[in-house]
Amino acid sequence: MSHRSRPVYLVHDAAHLARLLGVEAPCCAQVAMSTAGEAHPFASFVEGNPLSGQWIVDTESPGSRIVSWSGTLSDEGLFADEPRTWMRAGHERFGAFLDEVAPALHHHRRTLCFRPHHRHVLGDVHSSVKLLRDRAGGPFEVLLSPADMLAPSMLRDAEDHLTRMFAHLGPVAAGVLLGDLTQGPSTAATGCFESVPFGQGLLPTAVVARLVAEYVPQTTPIVLFPGELDRQRALLGL
Repeated sequence: MSHRSRPVYLVHDAAHLARLLGVEAPCCAQVAMSTAGEAHPFASFVEGNPLSGQWIVDTESPGSRIVSWSGTLSDEGLFADEPRTWMRAGHERFGAFLDEVAPALHHHRRTLCFRPHHRHVLGDVHSSVKLLRDRAGGPFEVLLSPADMLAPSMLRDAEDHLTRMFAHLGPVAAGVLLGDLTQGPSTAATGCFESVPFGQGLLPTAVVARLVAEYVPQTTPIVLFPGELDRQRALLGL
């Protein structure tokens, strides 16, 4: 299979799609749609904190895959710094959440695909691989999202961190979400980067392109954010 045949999807704002389709209200936050051939969704993206006890999802959202954050124990915001999230309390809460939603996912023939973030219970390679191993055969997946997994303190050794992410998760992830990151006015205070489309930020694009080619199967979807799509594809050799 040629490099050009790799499936590529683009993230769309669900509210905008709903208006175009004449739907009164969107059933999710974003939808990743194919960029070539017949239009079909890779996944619906939902917001919210699964560890809050108030996380809900519309099972009528487009596609059979639902992408969600894994969540935090913080009461100060979805991306606030809360060390308990990575400790026993966070993992126990997350395990209980998985047990709770698994029957409904099976019933509706849906998979829940987690988007790791360095502030969430699935915040690194180890926790993501452990989920896939411990819940093998269940309705759970991982979306490799390198920009979300990099904290500002990791940027100096970004190539090493990216290599580990792709080596362990590239072969087994449901897809690869390729955004980029940049320093914003609040980055120093919050410890979180701001998100931008791939190639418009601080990630080493040539390194990412090499790692995609080396570790990600040709059949694994690449998901991009809007903004100079042709340039993003060119940077990745797609």
